[in-house]
Amino acid sequence: MKFLLTAAASLFAASTLMGQQPGSAPVPSPVPSAAGTAAEAAPMPTPTPSLVDNIIKLWKANLSEDFLRKYISGSDIAKDLSAEDMVRLRNAGLPESLISALAEHKRAAAAASPAVAAVVTPTPTPTPPTSMRWEGLARRNSGVVLLKSRWDPGVLEFKDETLRWTDARDASKNVLLTAKQMTEQQLTCLKKPGGNECFEWVVKTKSQEYRFRDIAWEQGDNTKVAELFAYFRSLYPNLVFSQVPVDQK
Repeated sequence: MKFLLTAAASLFAASTLMGQQPGSAPVPSPVPSAAGTAAEAAPMPTPTPSLVDNIIKLWKANLSEDFLRKYISGSDIAKDLSAEDMVRLRNAGLPESLISALAEHKRAAAAASPAVAAVVTPTPTPTPPTSMRWEGLARRNSGVVLLKSRWDPGVLEFKDETLRWTDARDASKNVLLTAKQMTEQQLTCLKKPGGNECFEWVVKTKSQEYRFRDIAWEQGDNTKVAELFAYFRSLYPNLVFSQVPVDQK
């Protein structure tokens, strides 16, 4: 009986040894967790000290007021000093003169900065109309005048660069002038204290001159004369113009 138990023990030991065959795969080691291999967090960047911080630091380093004034004058102040900034500077022991110098430097820098110029759109100069008509005018009759007025009523018109005078009574006195024939325009003005009274418009060619007045010029109405002069001056700025003062109408 003892022999049988010994043999059975030997067989069990042999079968156990035979179960561990050479070349069998080893048990894999546990993989470290991702949390254990995470990269260390990057350090937070150190904030740039403000001008107030730098001034306090220099003051505590026993630098002189004169040095700090020069430092302030060469610094770029991005914003106005707040009440908290002023309290911090005062609590750090800075005198009020330096705090005031810092505030004044900010205001001076803001005033010295160039202002943005406003874009101004030029107002276009109005172009005068190319045709005009003036009624209620009178043209001076250059011929011999006996027992009648020297001034003949009619209508003056400018159209297609041509000046036309239409006499109200006599078609033979009509006048036709092209703009190229006109060499000068003139105002005849009565001398008066405080400003002359211009009562007559004159247009000239190389060989002739034509004189016009308002039909009521004797009553002091010179409106159309002034309109004629202004119109041709704006339409033909290179046309010679003049004003001739006289002592009587």
